[in-house]
Amino acid sequence: MRARIALASCVVMIAAAVTALADDGTEAGAEAASVRAAAARAPAAVWREAVEPRIYPTMPERLRAKLEAGFELAVGRVREVDSCRGLFARLGADGLETLATGVYFPVESYRRELEVCGRNDAPGSRGAGNLAFTFVGGSRTFLCRRFAWVSTEVAAAAVIHEALHHAGLTEQPHDRHAMSSTEITDMVEEACGF
Repeated sequence: MRARIALASCVVMIAAAVTALADDGTEAGAEAASVRAAAARAPAAVWREAVEPRIYPTMPERLRAKLEAGFELAVGRVREVDSCRGLFARLGADGLETLATGVYFPVESYRRELEVCGRNDAPGSRGAGNLAFTFVGGSRTFLCRRFAWVSTEVAAAAVIHEALHHAGLTEQPHDRHAMSSTEITDMVEEACGF
């Protein structure tokens, strides 16, 4: 975090110096204006710190293993695919930072599993039933048992889907103007190349 603040401070100081030089009408001023234009076109700074899932200690091992594999793939897609990173940018968030600040919990009871996850289909199925749940704007994601049985790509798409909720993306039926869960997952799969 200190490195990001220091970087931001340096960028502000350099921008101020470039602006001052660009206004003087000299050859150096023209070069400074060129540097400023290039800086404006440069991509936003990418989160350089290691991004690991923060997992509640009582997470069952099979669920933990699938989360770790899906999380690693999700981080790779957000890091490498502009359109995937753009899903977060549209919400005013940094995708890697959002992933890094999420915390993952198992759904704590069978009753809660039915409430949050719905019908529990056969392993590997994409039928009815949720894989995970996150309150909009919240950092806690609850993983359903069936998450452990999906492919790594489906798990990664679910991690990104839930991280978008953490970043503020709403969903039907809580927001009738928002996309459905299926539409969000389809958007993630298309943007992130799953």
